Amino acid sequence: MDRFIIGIAILLSALALIGAAIWEQPGVETTAAAPAPTPSPAPVQRAQTAPGTAAPMAPAATLAEQVDALIATRDPQKAWEAYRLLADCTSFNRDGDRLIFEEEGALPKNDGALPGFRAMTEPEKRRDAVLCAAMTERMRQSRIDYLTIAARAGIPGAAIAQVSEGPFGDRSALKTRPDDPLVQAWKTQVQEQLARIAEEQADVGVLSYLSAMRTVGSDVFEKDPALAYRYGVAMGLIMQELVGADNELARSYRADGGLMENAASTLTMQERAAQLAQAQRIADTARLRRQRELARP
Repeated sequence: MDRFIIGIAILLSALALIGAAIWEQPGVETTAAAPAPTPSPAPVQRAQTAPGTAAPMAPAATLAEQVDALIATRDPQKAWEAYRLLADCTSFNRDGDRLIFEEEGALPKNDGALPGFRAMTEPEKRRDAVLCAAMTERMRQSRIDYLTIAARAGIPGAAIAQVSEGPFGDRSALKTRPDDPLVQAWKTQVQEQLARIAEEQADVGVLSYLSAMRTVGSDVFEKDPALAYRYGVAMGLIMQELVGADNELARSYRADGGLMENAASTLTMQERAAQLAQAQRIADTARLRRQRELARP
């Protein structure tokens, strides 16, 4: 069951990438908590070649130039884009590949289907080989500074990325020095940030992530059945309003469904009722945020 729960959390994190795509569709009922898609690296220009000649896709600007231009705006959203650009190059330089999010068809389907990720094509690999070869160690480390800026500003996706990166960009620190005051302070910070996003922004990606982590526990999150139930049910309620009660995800996260029953197995009926009320409050927050957003000129 734990492996199943973690798998769902990974898949549902894709919701953090598709929210804006849903938001922009006219006539589609959405939640204002739906976050923006993870930005791809800045657009690049393909090199001009003679007909029939294959050549690597070359960026119009160097990696450093693209990052500097983003950071110069002093916009947290642009800091997030700079982080993503450097994180993508970090992955590519390490593995020679990275996952690409398919934005087409990003709207959730009533059959429960979720958007997927794919490996890079050969032209994309040649492009990143040119772009990312110039990344220095200082640039690689700077991505954590840009991520921190984005996370503190509440940019969707940034807080979860902080957990993935680990304390100050060192994932091993959670195991090698868990009692270090700096590591403990980092854990407290990311826990508080994610809880705030879940409670105040009703971000469905964060809700599903926290529900899973509070169910199975991790190096960052202790098991907490009450929070696992609250956040999972809240996500289900929002998905029900977003795409209908027949949606597979909405059914999976019903308060009386098997997944949530398992999460709340140690809670009393009174404790479940209290967490259900909190879940409804979060869903109501999402609805109000959506209504305000739709009312804007």
